[in-house]
Amino acid sequence: MSKLPEIYLDEDGIFHEYHYDKIISKSCAMFVAEERNNLTKTKHPLLVKFKDLEGYSPETRDLTLDFVLKSVSALAYCVDLKTEEGQRTKKVIDSFFAITPWPIPVEIFTNENEALTWLKKHVNSNS
Repeated sequence: MSKLPEIYLDEDGIFHEYHYDKIISKSCAMFVAEERNNLTKTKHPLLVKFKDLEGYSPETRDLTLDFVLKSVSALAYCVDLKTEEGQRTKKVIDSFFAITPWPIPVEIFTNENEALTWLKKHVNSNS
């Protein structure tokens, strides 16, 4: 059974997304975009964490790119590289961005505090 991601906008102006499913589906991507749109109409940096990501559909990548470019000024992934799940997640993220470079700053971090510090530099950015 699928569990929808948790999404919120914190007091520093950073979106947080916590994903639980191993596959990012089209319906998940659409839910995330709608939730972000309900939270704000302006761009904000985004922190994304996955429990264990195994893949995504090609249409999901295209939808995600479109949604992210409309609502996100910078994107940080936080991945635990000490685990097998984290290593697998990083490979999926790397493949997601290998197809086309994205026109916003994107980084992968192993420490959430470091990711948030980096994202704070992109608050109020219209990149």
